[in-house]
Formats: sequence, structure tokens, C-alpha cells
Amino acid sequence: MSQSKRLHFKDIDSLRFFALIPVFLFCVFFLTQTESEGFHYELATLMRYIKQNSIDFFFFISAFLLTSHGLREYKYTNSFSLRDFYVRRVFRLVPLLLVGILFAFVVHPWIMNTLKLHPLESPSFYGYLMLVPNYFSTARPEQYIYLAIIWTVFMFLQFYVVWGIVLKYGKTQLDKIAIVCIAVGVLSRMIRVLMDIPFEFDTLSYGVPIGMGGILAKMVRNDSPYLEKIKLIPKKLFLPIYLIGLFLVLVGYVVSGNFIYVSLVPLLTCTFYAFVIIDQTFGKNSIVKFRNNKVFSHLGKISFGILVYQSIIGVMIVIGIESLDFEISSPAVKIAVAFVGFAISWIVADLSYNFLEKPLLRLRREFKRA
Repeated sequence: MSQSKRLHFKDIDSLRFFALIPVFLFCVFFLTQTESEGFHYELATLMRYIKQNSIDFFFFISAFLLTSHGLREYKYTNSFSLRDFYVRRVFRLVPLLLVGILFAFVVHPWIMNTLKLHPLESPSFYGYLMLVPNYFSTARPEQYIYLAIIWTVFMFLQFYVVWGIVLKYGKTQLDKIAIVCIAVGVLSRMIRVLMDIPFEFDTLSYGVPIGMGGILAKMVRNDSPYLEKIKLIPKKLFLPIYLIGLFLVLVGYVVSGNFIYVSLVPLLTCTFYAFVIIDQTFGKNSIVKFRNNKVFSHLGKISFGILVYQSIIGVMIVIGIESLDFEISSPAVKIAVAFVGFAISWIVADLSYNFLEKPLLRLRREFKRA
């Protein structure tokens, strides 16, 4: 493998697209929810559970890619630059994070005050600095959506800070550290569920996908013999495996009333994610290669932008509906919000990627040593 060859991006991009869909649909259903019961309410609740798997998957992918590149840097340079690692992460996350923060704390309150709509009470930024979200019980639905996205980005920043240190100083103990992460993730979710506190915004609760993503990256880098067996799985077994995995993703958290079971769900789903990544990247008998779909790959590539911008655009659409006195409870209006919101988010994310993020990605390569 040449030193300049990039790792797995084509395959991972198409998979990111599938993780994007539940998060987007949850945001739309939550924003347009006007009742506390009925079909729409049940659908929003269902998507809340399913999108939890998407967040697990994003953490799994991040851990897998970061660990893969970190181990590759060691292979070709016999070292790992923590400074360059952090700079690359800042270039990737911070620009869109600043866009979200500007909208949350400046633009949205100004619009609401100008149009004399519902008064907003912006949450204290002190909570963000202390890494404790402080808006769950007071935020209006439209605020909750973009604040939740912002906080999710903050969780990834926390993960990057810690994982950079792990790659720098814990390379030889990576397996043990990953196992500790998995144990912490399981325990954290157990405690949260027992205390009846949501775990979706607790970074420690994502220890399972982080640990399992790191383990998979090391197995790939070391050419584990187990990977060779998965690569050669007969084609007739793929459909049952994918159906079982999809079932776990769709209903895993839905039927997870028991606190032990809730904590073990990511162990099952992340095992499926690992299989999918191996199959899509290295599989010899795959029934389908998602990377061959250029639309999926492109949407996956700009998925971070879509997630951030759709939370802003969705709110703007709802404001427009309210200011024009349209009835948001109408099914036709809700469907229009979904399609228009996705289309505009796609366009804006494309523009952002080409004119903001891509130039920064080129600059980021100056800090890429492997």
C-alpha cells in the first residue's frame, strides 16, 4: 500500500448516507409534531429510537477511521503528531459548529424578536463550556433540534480530544483501552437508564461504538485472520445477515425496556456495523457495493453539513409557516417540510462543502503526515 493511498473513504461515505436518514427524519417529525398522541407522535418516537443507532454508527465510523489513520501514520513515520491530529479535527468540525452556534445564539433569537413570535430564552453557553447541556427541559421544539445537533458535535469534539491522546500515548495498549471504553459505555448506559436520565447526550455512553470501532481498525491494520473468513462468506448468507442486522437497527432500542438490554444493544448493532464495513470494503462475494451509487456516496460525503444545516433550515421553514399562519398540523404541510427541507439542506451543504469545507480540507492536508 502506498503512503499516499486514502483508506476506505468511498465505502464509508455511502454508509454515512444511511446513518443520515433517521436523524433527518427525526428532526422533521419532531419539528412538525403538534400533538402528544396519534400516528405522527408515534412515528416521531420511533425515529427517536432509530436515530440513536445512527449516532452510535457515526461514533463507530469515527473511531474506526481515526484509529486506522493513526496506526497508518505510525507505520510510515514511526510517530504520531498530536498537534496535527487536533488541527485536522478543528478544520473539519469547528467551521460548521460556529455556523450552528451563531444561528442558535444570535440569528434565531433576533428573528423571533423581530417577527414578535414566541419569545426565546437562549441557554447559557456556560453549560457548553462545562460540557453539560442545560436546555433539555426548557427549549422549545425548534430550539431543541439545533441545540441537540450542536451538542452532538460537542460530544465528538470531546471524543477527538481523548482519542488523540489514546493514539499518541496508548498505541501499544489500544486493545485494552478499547475494552475499557466498551465497559464504560455499557456501565454508563445502565446507570443512566436506572436513574431515568437520557443517555443520548452523554459522551461516555458511546464507549461501545468507540471501543469496537478502534478494535476493528486494529484488526484491519494487522490483517487479522478473522477478517479473511468474513471476506469469503458465501453469497447465500449475506441476505440473512443483512436482514438480521437491519432488524436490530430498526427495533433494537424500541423494545429495550430492560436497563441491561439497553446497554447491550450497541454491542449487537456495532458487530453488524463491523461486518458491513468489512463486507463493503473487502468482501469478495458481496451482493451489493453501496459505493457504486454516486448519489449515496456524495450525500454521505456532505452528511455532516446536511445534519447541521437541516436543523437550521427546518427551523426557518417552521418560522415561515407560523408567520404566514399556515396550519402545520396538515399532513401535506408536514410532507412539504420534509422534502423542501432536505432539498434546501442538500443545496446549502453542497455549497458549503465546495466553498468552505473543501478549501479547509485542502489546508488540512498540510497537517497530514500519513
